[in-house]
Amino acid sequence: MRIRSQTFDRLLDYLVFLILLAMAASMILNVFCRFVLQFSLSWADEMAQILLVWLTFLGAAIGIREKAHYAFEYLTGRLSDRRRRYFLLLSHVLTILAILVLLYWSGQVAWGIRHWIMPATEISRAWVYGACPAGATLMLLYSTANIVTV
Repeated sequence: MRIRSQTFDRLLDYLVFLILLAMAASMILNVFCRFVLQFSLSWADEMAQILLVWLTFLGAAIGIREKAHYAFEYLTGRLSDRRRRYFLLLSHVLTILAILVLLYWSGQVAWGIRHWIMPATEISRAWVYGACPAGATLMLLYSTANIVTV
């Protein structure tokens, strides 16, 4: 189980790296074409938008995995061990509840706009909006795993 988790984590890290690389490459290529070759790539801006949204939500999941999101360390540092555990447990439960709401409503939106087509890339907008439920699913998995460590 531990090897599978490390492998999954590593794959997610590589995916985020590849998304960032593809986003940078498409923007650099579009700037080169626009200012040197005097034409723009019609798909580059939409592709960068899609990749940025995916980067945001997958990065948020990594932030939860690494416990790098905002925390009340000043407050928790002043609590006894028992109260700190309760506070952290409450924090994780509230995070999971918020993620469940995000997952439900973002899934509704992504499903509802699946027929909308982006003009330049000619792909469904659900690919953009689908980043939120995908990221929320990963956030939910990592948040659930974080409760075990409290």
